[in-house]
Amino acid sequence: MAAGVVSLAIDSVTPQVAEPGKTITVTGTITNGTSAPLTGFDLQLYTSQTWFTTRDDMNRYATGAENPGLSPVGSQDAISSSVRPGGTVSWHAQFTEAAAGYPQFGVYPLKVLLTDPSGVPAASGRILLPYWSRASQLSKLKIAWVWPLIDRPHRQVCPALTSNELAPSVAGGRLSDLLAAGTANPRSRLTWAVDPALLGDLSVMSATSGYATGGNPATCKGSVPEKTSHAAANWLATLKSATATQPTLITPYANTDVAALALHGLNADLTNAYRLGRQVSGHVLGRSFGTDFALPPGGVADSSVLTTLATAEHVTSVVLGSGEMPPVDSQFYYADDAVTSFRNMAGLKMNVLLADDEITGLLRGASSTMSASAQFGLAQQFLAETAMISSELPESHRSVVVSPPQSWGPSEPLASKLLQESSAPWLEPVTLSSLAGSHGSKSQVNRRAPAPTKSSPRPLSAGYLAPVKGQNGLDGQLSLYKSLLYQAPVNYTTGLDLALAATESSAWRGGPASAAGGQALIGKLSAYLTKARQKVSIISSPEITMAGSSGVLPVNIKNALEQDVQVRLLVSVPAPANGAARPLQVARVDEPIKIGAGQIVGVKIHVNSAPNGTTNLQLSLASKDGRQVPLTSTPLKVHSTRYGQDILILIAAAIGLLVLSSLWRSGRRALAAAGGGPGGGNTKRAADAEQSGDNAGTPPDWTEPGNVIGGAQNLTEAPDDLADARRWADDT
Repeated sequence: MAAGVVSLAIDSVTPQVAEPGKTITVTGTITNGTSAPLTGFDLQLYTSQTWFTTRDDMNRYATGAENPGLSPVGSQDAISSSVRPGGTVSWHAQFTEAAAGYPQFGVYPLKVLLTDPSGVPAASGRILLPYWSRASQLSKLKIAWVWPLIDRPHRQVCPALTSNELAPSVAGGRLSDLLAAGTANPRSRLTWAVDPALLGDLSVMSATSGYATGGNPATCKGSVPEKTSHAAANWLATLKSATATQPTLITPYANTDVAALALHGLNADLTNAYRLGRQVSGHVLGRSFGTDFALPPGGVADSSVLTTLATAEHVTSVVLGSGEMPPVDSQFYYADDAVTSFRNMAGLKMNVLLADDEITGLLRGASSTMSASAQFGLAQQFLAETAMISSELPESHRSVVVSPPQSWGPSEPLASKLLQESSAPWLEPVTLSSLAGSHGSKSQVNRRAPAPTKSSPRPLSAGYLAPVKGQNGLDGQLSLYKSLLYQAPVNYTTGLDLALAATESSAWRGGPASAAGGQALIGKLSAYLTKARQKVSIISSPEITMAGSSGVLPVNIKNALEQDVQVRLLVSVPAPANGAARPLQVARVDEPIKIGAGQIVGVKIHVNSAPNGTTNLQLSLASKDGRQVPLTSTPLKVHSTRYGQDILILIAAAIGLLVLSSLWRSGRRALAAAGGGPGGGNTKRAADAEQSGDNAGTPPDWTEPGNVIGGAQNLTEAPDDLADARRWADDT
């Protein structure tokens, strides 16, 4: 035969479980990857009467290890037709249970061997075959499924979603397949594990007015309009109906990385994620959900994380991977139960349901793109795993928890097949909560408590969370922005919280490629908050001239947001270089200033004791609790000339001179009228002239030189003196 590869695949075994009196039919395909045709090839089935006694032995055989105890069973079948190069041909072979001679309940090896005309093996395939007899004496193994409906969050602070990736997923894709399989198999009694972020995103897509994707996150403009997703609406309606009667476990919003948040001290964010999860899921699904059950991402959480969940969120039961609480004596394998408990660091007892790590690892390989033979092989091995667990201690009351990866994506036929296998003769489907309420079986081994502190597999790192944590991170930025808002609508502030929680999702675990999606959300939220804060600003002339040492400085504050705000105006006066007291005193603006959406409000700043010259002030805005708002600092130069005060002094002096002059003239007139004072001679001469008829009836000409009263200059000269005083004041 020419060089190349000949492959053999097993597509089905019917029935999947061998039983007394049954004929087992095996089918599959042969593919000729060589350049020569295949002719005269034969098929032979092999099995053994020795069952696997440990899961390790069984899994080694399934992954390629040889089993020396195999014997041929059934007849040798010839491949009747020639297989051309690159071609594929179907085959089938049979044997009876009696011919195999399986002695008891257990899992047995089954192999198919293809040989060339000379008897040389050309290709082979292998499968695990459980055997069951009604005469088997056993207690059924309880099996509890956790069915994950979880996706990466697509929420950003703008109403638009980050992308339209969910549309195909709910219209015949991954999420559609999972929901269809779960609702079609109610006998499996699965427990739905739902991320509220997924519910919220699909609710946005279901809006009758349509939805939008993409766009500029800072301005919330430039998004792409999308039509209403009827697939999303139908998906939500189906889930709502299913969860009305079936147990449901709600994760914190966006399936937050609880381990990372607890490890890095972001307990407030963790509490917020749980609050948002309850709020969103209750709104979309129309019922309330408790958070007494936790499903840490990846099934990994150390004792400190579990203590945080118990004390902060009142979690009483948790699903962990079985490797999180290994047996105390790890040198030997022990068949035990999935139900256990431990006391956390706070002394509180927590129920722990241990999801089988080997089954989880097996299911991790499921995908919608698997070949039919690969899907069958996975389903058959899952069935064999449960049979193996049950056969280890067939008479004991035990349980197994099946928790697929949270991003699980099998095809709908494979997912349904796995759930249907939960009704195998040795299995009893139960809900997760029923296991949590039970006590561990007598077969429960002594297990170690979760490690006090342990790094989860690739959790959100300190470097990833650095832009989120602290006053300068998103936490601080969002807290400050929300404190600026005045009675903002709840749906608006909730949207801000949802956007923050989405950045802390466990979906961003796994290295740089995964983290990129979360880092993009961090950048988008930061850009939005920065742009929003810039819309609340101070409007003021850079320089103000003040006539005098006291006055009022007018300042305007503009709010270009679509929400009302409440701020404080801060005025900073630099201290003199020599350490002396500040000469310029500014009256505090104590009351918070409310500014309506799109409005400008004027504020008067009262100052006094301004020195002659220029004083540099610094204006800025603060939240109502006194935290300064970045990027609002505005310089203001105040020029105090003191001219106003000096002019007032000069005017007062001039008025004083006028008053004194008026008093002096009045006194002189009084003396002249009495005739006994200076100037009486002039009065007498006027009288004599009048009596003699000289110039009779004509008043004297007081403007002639030499006309004085009491030796003083004549009266018309006094106004001239006052005019000089006024001109001097004006000139000054």
